[in-house]
Amino acid sequence: MTWYILLWFIFWILIWYVVFYFRYKQRDVVNELRSNLKEANKEINSLNEDLEEYLQQNTLLKEKVSELLDKNDDLWDVVSELSKYYVHIKKAAEKTSELTKFLQNPNPDIEEKINYFAKQKKHTEDDEKKFF
Repeated sequence: MTWYILLWFIFWILIWYVVFYFRYKQRDVVNELRSNLKEANKEINSLNEDLEEYLQQNTLLKEKVSELLDKNDDLWDVVSELSKYYVHIKKAAEKTSELTKFLQNPNPDIEEKINYFAKQKKHTEDDEKKFF
């Protein structure tokens, strides 16, 4: 029985030697694969760090975008009000230009009407002075 144990022990030593030999024979490939694995792990770690940073930036950007959209709504209300005022100012400018056209060309009928109303006002003022 001891011979079987001894033979079994020798057999396992031979198997380990063969594995070691083939591994030693291809050690360049194994070393290259190990170095590639280390580089890949470093790259994965750096990409994970970048991903975390980008996720944080994304949350900040979403908050800023929502704030800017709220401000944009407020500004839209202001612009709509200003456009209403612009329309009124534009109409007033048109009326003012019409008025300047009328004032540049004097009309004799207008002068007669003004004189007529001025005389009436003078008479009413004289009447009011007499009353007191």
